[in-house]
Amino acid sequence: MDVHRFAPALPALLALLSATGYAEGRDSWLAELLSPELRRIENRHDAIKGELAALGAPVAGQTAEQFGYQHPRLDAPPLNPGWVQVDLRSAQVIDWIALIPAQLDWQSFERPAYGFPKRFRIDISDDADFVVFTTVADFTESDFADPAVAPLAVRAGGQRARYVRVTVTKFDLENGQYFFALAELLVLSGNRNVAIGRPVTVSSRYELPPRWAQQNLVDGRTPLGPPIRKELLPYDGLFTDIPADNSPPAMEVDLGRTMELQEVRLHPVHARIGADVPGWSFPQAFRVEASADAKFTTPVVLFESANFPNPGNNPVTLQVGGAARAVRVVFLAAGPAPPARRFGLSELEVYSGGVNVAPQSGVTATADNSAFSQSWPRALLVDGYTSYGRLMELPEWLSTWTRRRELQSELALLAERRGPVVEQGLTRGFQLLGWLTVGVALAAVVFAYRVRWRRRMEIEALRLRLARDLHDEIGSNLASLAVTGELAAETAAAEDREDWREVQRVSRESMEAMREVLWVLGAREEAGLDLAKRLQRTAQRMLARQEVHWRDAPQNPPAAWPAESRREVFLFFKETLANVVRHARAKRVELGMQVGRRDFVLVVSDDGVGFDPAQVHEGVGLKSLRERARDLRGQMTIQSTVGGGTTVTLRAPL
Repeated sequence: MDVHRFAPALPALLALLSATGYAEGRDSWLAELLSPELRRIENRHDAIKGELAALGAPVAGQTAEQFGYQHPRLDAPPLNPGWVQVDLRSAQVIDWIALIPAQLDWQSFERPAYGFPKRFRIDISDDADFVVFTTVADFTESDFADPAVAPLAVRAGGQRARYVRVTVTKFDLENGQYFFALAELLVLSGNRNVAIGRPVTVSSRYELPPRWAQQNLVDGRTPLGPPIRKELLPYDGLFTDIPADNSPPAMEVDLGRTMELQEVRLHPVHARIGADVPGWSFPQAFRVEASADAKFTTPVVLFESANFPNPGNNPVTLQVGGAARAVRVVFLAAGPAPPARRFGLSELEVYSGGVNVAPQSGVTATADNSAFSQSWPRALLVDGYTSYGRLMELPEWLSTWTRRRELQSELALLAERRGPVVEQGLTRGFQLLGWLTVGVALAAVVFAYRVRWRRRMEIEALRLRLARDLHDEIGSNLASLAVTGELAAETAAAEDREDWREVQRVSRESMEAMREVLWVLGAREEAGLDLAKRLQRTAQRMLARQEVHWRDAPQNPPAAWPAESRREVFLFFKETLANVVRHARAKRVELGMQVGRRDFVLVVSDDGVGFDPAQVHEGVGLKSLRERARDLRGQMTIQSTVGGGTTVTLRAPL
């Protein structure tokens, strides 16, 4: 059995398993049962899935008009590398540098990155011309795998530098054009992105506002939104309406003591309750103020904008300075989307000393008569949650994304390995199944053979026992009867001698007939290979009143011819002679027995009355002859005419 014939059918079988629901996860239970490697792959697959679930579902999708920076498209690969560079304005301790891939669509987690560089290098320097620089990461030896939406984060190890440059040595190729694109360049010092809002220079300028601009590279707007772990609370955020006197509403936090300010982050609301609108109720014009006291007797303006573009889901990060106890956001004008008199924030963060000091601060909101949040706790503004999840510090967020990307890559490798291993396991399974099938079939054949052989042995034993009983009991009685008849014939009166001689003759004929029976049964010395001699003796006994002529001296079949076949020939011959004696009224019988290279031929021909085969009903005798010919896998023919005698021919293969 060649089990390799099933190999072409394996893909179809896998498709069938998939269609029946087995191909996802633990589809190939047979292959897994037979393959330790596949079990290891499946166990690792389950472990990765569990770890990914523990990391939480990613939140990704373009929600702002600003996509990032895109290098001009070229019809041929550039002769010189392209680069982008950010000036941190002063030497900073750099812990992480991250590149956020560009995306063009909302909820695009499964989509490839747009224009991510194929080969590139990340360097830092205190020199704007990078005459002297330090390489933080080098990906110029081979093409970088498509990161999809996952950020590429590399550790800088706390090195100090003022400038960060990304040099692209191989551009992405799309529709026959060469270019590269990045959504954001992050430079982390502790928990803060110190690249936000810093000056950007590029090797080739390409401006297509609002989507593509070099300053978009550090505007804090990415397809990944805020650094969160997806967890939903019953509330979106905190809202305030414009008072009846049209005075500007505000939200403020009291830090409890004076602190050195570094950064203020404003998180928009994503309206889960109602319409699915990123940046819902974020102000178009606002002002951020700080004060040394909680009553804002002498406010200091930290930031002010008269026409601020909607940030979508992205936090608005403002680099600030100075000491203050309280921070507030004053809402000056609503955005173009209704309602025109409502403002909302999902979170307000204030960084001092590298950490967010706003949580658990006192929160107030003027004119908090908004129908949306009038009964909601004001602490929602500093509870550490945005509309779609719990806020994470940037290093933890990058580590989570990095680990998620590593696990996804490992899953892809496992998927590549799994296919051949499953096919190999299934092949092995089908081989084993094939051999098991062959083994079961052989066992069944052996069992059937042994049953048949045992049955034959039982029949053979019965035949031998019957032959022995005939020979020992009836044979001895017939011999005694023949001797008695012979002695009685010698001593009896003359008128009784002929009767005793008849008794003697019948006894001897009966003994001869019994020997034929014993030969058929294969008993003792009566059984043998001399079929020709047995046929001659039978013809002499049964055709005592006819003239018998043998065409040629009878020949014995080969010794390898089965005894069962010899017996069938003998019984066929005897039944044919019996038909001659009973029906033919023949005077002469001609017999022939020939043994060729492949066939055995027996012929019995008489000169009797004959018959018309078409007019004669086939009786038991003829049916018996045909059945014996069939058992010999041979053929019987009868040629006869009325008054012209009959010829019966048996032809059987050797």
